[in-house]
Formats: sequence, structure tokens, C-alpha cells
Amino acid sequence: MNANLHLHSKFSDGSLWPEDIVRGAAHLGLELIALTDHDTMGGSERFAAECAAQGLSCMTACEIDVADSAIGYKSELLAYFPGKTYLECNATRAMLARVLNERRKRLDYYLYWARVFFKREDLSLEDMIQRRKADGMVSNEELSILSWSKVDLFLYLRSKKLVPAYMNYKLFKKEWMRPGRFPKYKLSKPDTLACLASVHADRGFSVIPHIGHLWNDDPEEMEKQQHQVKVLLEFFRTRGVDGVELYWYSSSKKSAAINDLVRKLAQPMGYFFTYGSDCHGPDTDKYTIDKFSGDFPGFPLSRQ
Repeated sequence: MNANLHLHSKFSDGSLWPEDIVRGAAHLGLELIALTDHDTMGGSERFAAECAAQGLSCMTACEIDVADSAIGYKSELLAYFPGKTYLECNATRAMLARVLNERRKRLDYYLYWARVFFKREDLSLEDMIQRRKADGMVSNEELSILSWSKVDLFLYLRSKKLVPAYMNYKLFKKEWMRPGRFPKYKLSKPDTLACLASVHADRGFSVIPHIGHLWNDDPEEMEKQQHQVKVLLEFFRTRGVDGVELYWYSSSKKSAAINDLVRKLAQPMGYFFTYGSDCHGPDTDKYTIDKFSGDFPGFPLSRQ
């Protein structure tokens, strides 16, 4: 099936609600899609309902921030739960509830410093929540499972005209998220073993996303460091990771080079492969839903 299994909505740091993403995917002729919001599956039921209306296949999924000190990994793992609803993923939901609380605490921390820096006592999480409600697409119950991010902080400050209108999130992060403006907050993340234990307890599958990011999306550097790429893949395989994502790396040429190398190294280890473009929607630097997809044959039968 023509699949794009890495998409983000307003339930984390995307710019569209789940229904809008599904309608766009249907227009492009995609057949299988997955909503992989950061640390939340809150939009999955709305996503699934719209997929049914549009005749698309989908599955419950998310992208989980993880850290593994054993190998210095600070990135994410994708989690997929074919045939499961959000409410049936009990172990993963419990883990994500802790992470969402941590994300909320981090946003409160940054808003405190924003009040100090801008001398604006009106900057608050409560104000941000009211703005989300005013959007008209989120219920009170759904507010508790939104994944608050630094993107939300940026958009909020921009709406208050406290950062320049020309500034995008990438530039904001580079210029503002540093000591002297916003002191760093160390987000507590699950390690890979804890993440995998929860995902596998819910009979889900784990996938390494955008592995090329660890080498600055540079295919030549990855070729030179094939041994290190292989060591990382072997490490995660012994941890219990199931698959590797083939990904859109900003151009067809670069994507083909990196994905071919990843496939060559990972396939002998028993990994399967997914396809994802990491689309965050219009008005972001990752509006990529039409850039990349692939013929996904389905997940292994061993955990279904």
C-alpha cells in the first residue's frame, strides 16, 4: 500500500488538525497513513474517523522522545499499534501521561522566563489554553492530551508580537533557546528500554525514525562512518527495536542515497522498513506530505 507513516498534527507541533491531514492525504492518493504526534496519541480517534470517511487505512501511532545514555542517543522512536485503538494501548498511554506532564511543566518554566524577560505578567499557560479553545477544534478532554512543545511557545510569543514576524521556529530556536534568554530545561525522557517495554506490552512495533539526522543528513558522511551506523543499528536491534524508517531527507537524491545505505545495513539484521515524510503541515519548514511515500507491505505477523 502507498504509505506515509510519519505525520504530525496540532495535537503536538503540526499546523493542521487530524481531519485536515487525512483529507490532504486522500487528495494525494495515499492509501495508508499514520498520525505520529510527539508523545501523544490524543488525535488518533479523530484521525481514524476521518480515514474511515475518506476510505483510507490507518493505525494508532505516535513518536516518543527517548534517551539512551548507553549509546548517547537523544532522539525519538516511532511506535505503531496496528489493529489497536488509543484506549487499548494501556501501557503506552500510562508512559505518555508522565511525559505529557513533564512537557507541561517545561512550558510553564519557559513562560515564567518569558514573563521575566518581556516584563509581561499576562503570559501564561492558562492564556495559551484559552487560545486553543478559541480555535474551536479541541475539547476540554482533549486539552489534557495535547503535547505542549517549544513550537507552541514560539507561536504564542509571535501572536503577542514579542518576536519578529519574519522569524520562523528554526531561527527562534537558534537565537532564543539559549542561556541568557530562556535557560535550558532538561526534559525528562523515558529510556529506550522503558519505551520498548510499554510499546511491546501493547503489542506494538517500534521503529527508528530519520536515522540520517544523527549524521546531519549527509550521505557522504554516513558512507564514511558506515561502521558507526552499523553499531547503532545493532545496538537498537539488541534492545528490541523492530524497524527502521526510510525517510525524506530534503531532496530525492539525498533521500535515495541515505535510504539505500540504511536498507543495506539494516536488512541483514532483521529490521523491516516503514516510509515517512515527517510532515508538520503548511507554514512550517516540514510541509512534506507530498514529497515521500512508499509501498509498505505491512507489519510482521509475530505481534499482531
